[in-house]
Amino acid sequence: MGLAPSAEAGIVGAMADAEKEQPVMLPFADKAGTGWHVIVRYHEGHERRIDGFATEQEALDWIIANSGELNK
Repeated sequence: MGLAPSAEAGIVGAMADAEKEQPVMLPFADKAGTGWHVIVRYHEGHERRIDGFATEQEALDWIIANSGELNK
């Protein structure tokens, strides 16, 4: 027995809402030119800065490794 169309819409809607809640994470070069940092922008309006990356690739690797952990 399948779900009623309205129940299916509720499940899809909840999944879409969860995706909207994911923060945006972007790598940026430090102004001093000595390294990289990641800015995490939350949809609630605040930001978090993660410092200490030597290269853009290190910052991107951190984003990939941590993208699912920030909301937990």
